[in-house]
Amino acid sequence: MTDSFLAVTAVDSPELIPVRATLMRGGSSKGLYFLGSDLPAEKSMRDAVLLASYGSPDARQVDGLGGADPLTSKAAIVDVSERDDADVEYTFCQVGIEDAAVSTGGNCGNMLSGVGAFAILRSLVKGVDPITTVRIFTTNTQQVVIASIPTQKGMPIWDGDCSIAGVPDTGATIRLDFGDCSGAVSGKLLPTGRSIDMVQINHKEIPLSLIDAATPFVFVRASDIGVTGYETPDQMRNNSSLMATLEQVRSWAAVQLGIVSNPEEALAKSPNVPRVMMIAPAADYETPRGKLVSKADADVCVRQLSMQKPHKALAVTGAACAAVASAVPGSLLQQLVGGVKDVVRLGHPSGVLRVAAQSKLVDGQLTIQSAQIERTCRLLMDGFVYVRKSKIQTLLQGLK
Repeated sequence: MTDSFLAVTAVDSPELIPVRATLMRGGSSKGLYFLGSDLPAEKSMRDAVLLASYGSPDARQVDGLGGADPLTSKAAIVDVSERDDADVEYTFCQVGIEDAAVSTGGNCGNMLSGVGAFAILRSLVKGVDPITTVRIFTTNTQQVVIASIPTQKGMPIWDGDCSIAGVPDTGATIRLDFGDCSGAVSGKLLPTGRSIDMVQINHKEIPLSLIDAATPFVFVRASDIGVTGYETPDQMRNNSSLMATLEQVRSWAAVQLGIVSNPEEALAKSPNVPRVMMIAPAADYETPRGKLVSKADADVCVRQLSMQKPHKALAVTGAACAAVASAVPGSLLQQLVGGVKDVVRLGHPSGVLRVAAQSKLVDGQLTIQSAQIERTCRLLMDGFVYVRKSKIQTLLQGLK
């Protein structure tokens, strides 16, 4: 099987550039996985190739492999790592849909789910049955995540009984351990030094919790901004007032992290980081696909935005951050969850996601020991994505 991955021949066309790529579903996201050596080293050229590969900028991404959704407009760039504590390095790219922009701020845990399998497929890591451990250094957040990949005859296993919300079929269980994931962007678990900050939003002072773990998230209670917290993604998207309020919350957090100097810059300069999550007490609710989520099956209900759009499920890094936040004394999450739990059950638009988090207080300081989550991934296609030379030139004019 490994030989077949190395024996792909590209179509020769004077108008098209073939770029070696592998299309995979990682968790509840989907995107292209590249070896770093298969992409241009220069950033603007690399971004142009990524945008052209996905068919951006275009709302439908009809002239590329993008799926007109933030969850299917993601890319992973993987290289062998020279670090002693890592086997491979992973750079996450959020490819713009209607905007000709590629963001590398923050991490994507769903795409991370496929990095270990990709590394095995492309012979960056040797598969060792029955479980291959891959140490992944995330260049976006400068952290090492341990991925455990089921293998048979040295190759990834795809079928299994692990079910994750947002994906129709089961798959082999991939375990991701984020370890001590605090301070992903700011270097501190609590960027402001407080578990709760009182902030003026829409001329009203409300509590917010800014937690920097795996990827920085700012948490806001749904009741404090006039909604229930059980809205579907479509209901959120169609509520322009709610979306504007959540962006205000996110923009405040961007300033606290030092990413921008004033809130008005956040949308243009850093649309992907930090992220915002709306939270509410556990309750019975129905998913857009008609599945009933019981109050008894969740500890808290969460709704996340990704690139200014409601997430149809929940980002892995969002789940890890929420689990860590639930252990932070006095945080909004801990108040709703009701104390520290070994496993936190997060009710999101597509179902429930369980995260195992471990922490301890040392001299009054919270220390994160691990944040573990189960995911699946699947190989969809391997070969070349073809980009038009003329498109690259047009994109470069706007990127430089």
